[in-house]
Amino acid sequence: MPLISELENPFKSHLELIRDEAISQVLINQSFPLQLQHASDNQQAWRHYTYSLKLGRILANASIWPPARGIVSPHSDLLTLIGYGGEVLLQTRTHHWRCGSGDCLIAPARDWRWQSSHCSLVMFLVNPEHLLETAKRMAGYSLTPADWQEKIQDVQIWPTNRDPHTPCLQTALRQMVGLAQHLVGFSQATINRLNLDDQIYRLLAVMMFPDLLGNSPLERLQQRNEQQRDGFDELLDFIKKHLQEPLNLSLLAEHSHYSRRSLQYAFRERLGCTASQWIRNQRLDLARQRLQVPSQETTVASIAAACGYRSTSLFSVDFQQRFRVKPSQLLREARLNQRP
Repeated sequence: MPLISELENPFKSHLELIRDEAISQVLINQSFPLQLQHASDNQQAWRHYTYSLKLGRILANASIWPPARGIVSPHSDLLTLIGYGGEVLLQTRTHHWRCGSGDCLIAPARDWRWQSSHCSLVMFLVNPEHLLETAKRMAGYSLTPADWQEKIQDVQIWPTNRDPHTPCLQTALRQMVGLAQHLVGFSQATINRLNLDDQIYRLLAVMMFPDLLGNSPLERLQQRNEQQRDGFDELLDFIKKHLQEPLNLSLLAEHSHYSRRSLQYAFRERLGCTASQWIRNQRLDLARQRLQVPSQETTVASIAAACGYRSTSLFSVDFQQRFRVKPSQLLREARLNQRP
């Protein structure tokens, strides 16, 4: 069979020959939204080699294709193609992208036209929300950066670095796929326990968002030592940057190396108050600063919401107890001082 002998694929020993295009369509649709229209060369018999493997939340498909055409149906997930031979062309009316041997391509949900030569691929779908959540956890963010939201809507292509001495994330991704091939003989439960899907999501997150490559744990420790800062100081910085969001001990524990009990002790030992008391005071101090320099659109309710209060009346009570003045009075006084 020249088609399968000419092209490499990590699951080559497990591939099954499919001679019926309709059966190929059914098998592919289990993991990938490709609607085959017809083979590019109708003079030759249809020979499609395929194998599917479930890796946790990822259902991967390995295929060696004859020349083929088709349409990728609209979908909410991201197409992920890892090329091992030949070439796939994804195109719209105005743009096209090629995924060749040694390339990795991620494409968002669109009406794509598909055209391939004799090619070998491993392909699967990636949930964009889970990918963003994975990246946020890795970075220690609670909010998704705006440029991440934009980037996940673009087509991304990574070639394999041919220099064996240069680190390459796509090489690591291919090694992870190769590891999955070695686990085919084990039970599905064993494969799931190894969390290969999580490792694949982490690799794709770092490939897609290079911000995650910086600020290593060693660099952070060195910076802390130079500035005489520790993890508690970083946690306080995190709180100050997210005062507008709901904050509690469980969330703070997730963003630090502290347990809930250790956090309670650290706040009392170092700041002489509970975590909730310190957060409330920080919110009230921020509110006072904004009330003293209001814009034309500023209201007590808008300030309360911007400082993490869901209730304007509770904000007014806390503010008056802290500063012995109503926030509405301070806002009126500040506006009077702004008049020429």
